[in-house]
Amino acid sequence: QDVAGDESWLSVIGMWLLFPLNLIQGIFGGLIQALFVQLSLGFACLPGTQGAVLSDRPCSMAWLWWRYTFAALTALIANGRSRLALFMWEWEAFGKDRFWWHGEGVWCWSYTDCDKILRSEQGRKSAFGAVRACVPDLFASNILIFLPNTGSDSEWAAIRRALHMHFLDTGLEQYRTRVNQLPKLIGGDWKKPKLEDLSEVALLQKTVAKCIFFVMFGQWITEAESEILIGWRTNATLFILPRLVQRFIGNVGIKKVKKLREDTVGLVEKYGLEHSFVAMNNSMSDRWRRTPVVKLCDEIMYVVGFAGIGGTCAACESVGSFLQVKIPAESAAEHIKWGKFDSRLKMITKYKESPEKYIKETCRLDPPVTSATGVLKEATKVMLAGKEYEMPAGLLNQYVLSMANRDSSMFEDPEVFNPDRLTLNKAVTWNGAFGAEDEDQFPRICPGRYMSIDVTTAVINHALSHTSELGVHAIRATP
Repeated sequence: QDVAGDESWLSVIGMWLLFPLNLIQGIFGGLIQALFVQLSLGFACLPGTQGAVLSDRPCSMAWLWWRYTFAALTALIANGRSRLALFMWEWEAFGKDRFWWHGEGVWCWSYTDCDKILRSEQGRKSAFGAVRACVPDLFASNILIFLPNTGSDSEWAAIRRALHMHFLDTGLEQYRTRVNQLPKLIGGDWKKPKLEDLSEVALLQKTVAKCIFFVMFGQWITEAESEILIGWRTNATLFILPRLVQRFIGNVGIKKVKKLREDTVGLVEKYGLEHSFVAMNNSMSDRWRRTPVVKLCDEIMYVVGFAGIGGTCAACESVGSFLQVKIPAESAAEHIKWGKFDSRLKMITKYKESPEKYIKETCRLDPPVTSATGVLKEATKVMLAGKEYEMPAGLLNQYVLSMANRDSSMFEDPEVFNPDRLTLNKAVTWNGAFGAEDEDQFPRICPGRYMSIDVTTAVINHALSHTSELGVHAIRATP
């Protein structure tokens, strides 16, 4: 759906034919900030990718994307494959102002801007990382992240309410019972735990996958089945690639994710869990019901896999690294300081004092989700590299949670690890101020945030042979 002219197969052929030239230009563009800006905004009479976007991305301007694609990839690699480091590099390249350009839209980073967006009704499109998403082959259509939250009678509101009612209501006895069974279930598979086990990424990922599936459905899956579900974490790189790149590599990424989606729905069918989605579908008005129901199952399991499993895996991996005083892989190493917690003993002691605070601070510094895509509500004047541009309403607008969490206007010594910081609950890691007094003012805050904290706590507790209460947010939980 919504395939741009510059993503056509004709464009892909041109990109291959001129591959050496595109690669050379891209390498220089990804290493030299001034050149990267020119590839984005244009230079003299030559347009950049911004011009292509504002012209609705015709095939005639595809060549602008060929070199830009390699420039963005080079910049990511040069920044240690850290998305946060890349964002900060680009922000600096465009003049360290309120906005910068990447992909098909403008990006904003300040806590003030992100907070304002997060508290509002957001327009959305089928877009990810400020580029149009590959729908319906890579991404399922009509998933929550693509739907605008424009009122209580919107499609977004209906699906979110139903998801909460049937799966994520932490006030349900079923939820609390399952969460409190996790320590025993984890212990049955993970014998003789030790701190160093937290460096075994595959072990963490499979344990998280089992936990998420159990909390959702009450079924503890097998080792082989968990191998399927960790694909939502191990294939994370594939989700950020635009259609032009997917086609350039022969749609290998799309085929992998399509297989993952099929296998994930297959697990639901294997355990006879279809009734859960039938009930969820029937609880919505005729206007929003899916036909057939398997479409709803695919959409919900996509969110469960992509955000629930993938995001919680990332949280566990980061916490596991922090406890060992290690910088997590693909993190912005230069922007994480240990402060007074510079030994394993100090880290473990601080975790045991309050697992929730420790997890929240770790994820503030190394968030599982670094940014999200909305749209400009109205025509907006922005400064890019010292020049003013007027951007039209409806243009993609990426708000960068990972940089907002480092805004010194909200967080004192923002690069220093400190679970005791007074503004910890102001962090917008879960797409809103999780734990703040006004948490309910963030309509798109992650609906699975409590489950994520509970599962991460259960997994890390096991590795440390520690015990703490789970499911403590049952009374406060809201959709």
